[in-house]
Amino acid sequence: MIERERKFKLAYMPKTDSTIKIKQGYLMFDGNKHLRVRIINNEKAYLTFKTIHTAKERTEYEYEIPMIEAIEMLKSTEIKLEKTRHKTTFEGNVVDIDIYPNGVGVVEIEYENELLSLPDYCGEEITGLEQYSNISIAHEGF
Repeated sequence: MIERERKFKLAYMPKTDSTIKIKQGYLMFDGNKHLRVRIINNEKAYLTFKTIHTAKERTEYEYEIPMIEAIEMLKSTEIKLEKTRHKTTFEGNVVDIDIYPNGVGVVEIEYENELLSLPDYCGEEITGLEQYSNISIAHEGF
């Protein structure tokens, strides 16, 4: 499935619809492709394969997996991170606001058609900036 998204620094925290805790680890890298495991609220787990095409576009395949296997996979890697994700929508688009343990907030907006406007809680655009990618944060932190 093709995913289109833009990222921004969080200017302020808006009202959101739901909140989840995420633990994720990166298992394999091959150029623009990576495989990750993700645990949500210590209740569900997913294995995700992504191919990055451009700063704004990627192909993503995600599969639910047994929790015990996800825990084992997460333990097998040093390249991992934790974050709190707040979910909302803007003009029909899915918006994820990730808050990392150091307090940094990142807004990700997934869209089908190019965005004509942005929510006012979006600060500086950081789409494509490597230091704000989850892989980079898992490797090096902020």
